[in-house]
Amino acid sequence: MTSLGARVARLEAAEAVRSALARYTYLMDGGFVDELLDVFMADAEFVAENEPPGTGGTVVRRGRDDFDGHYRALPFGWFRHHTTNTSIDVSADATEAQVSSYFVTAFPGGVQGGLYEGTFQHDTDGIWRIRNWHITSSWGWGGEPAFQYFEKSADHTMRGGKPVVWTP
Repeated sequence: MTSLGARVARLEAAEAVRSALARYTYLMDGGFVDELLDVFMADAEFVAENEPPGTGGTVVRRGRDDFDGHYRALPFGWFRHHTTNTSIDVSADATEAQVSSYFVTAFPGGVQGGLYEGTFQHDTDGIWRIRNWHITSSWGWGGEPAFQYFEKSADHTMRGGKPVVWTP
């Protein structure tokens, strides 16, 4: 059996990774691209299958500079990402974690979803960041928008559209 300290370190790591995943979705939905890119390791790998959704294409990017343009091109303000059934497996030394999570992206007139899979790593500055990120968009449907949405919903939130960040 592992020591209590090691077990606690793994639990704290899992919470930090869960917070990093939430930060990813909040910052993407709010269009905070500079902060979003900081959720990734500098040399991270990004793979998106069936991208754009429904096309069957694959996008592969390596390093923040390479996928900066991918995120800046998104139409911010009209979608919201939701994660569920998140599984986190933290390594015994609490320096790396494997993550899988279903996601649903809601937008006016439709929804689409799939699976996030990746490796998060404890960076040298103490922050958990994404090392490898694999997005598979596997389903979706749409129609006419049923409501008027805020162009910049962050203006109407408590923390400017950014998440509460977990700290140990």
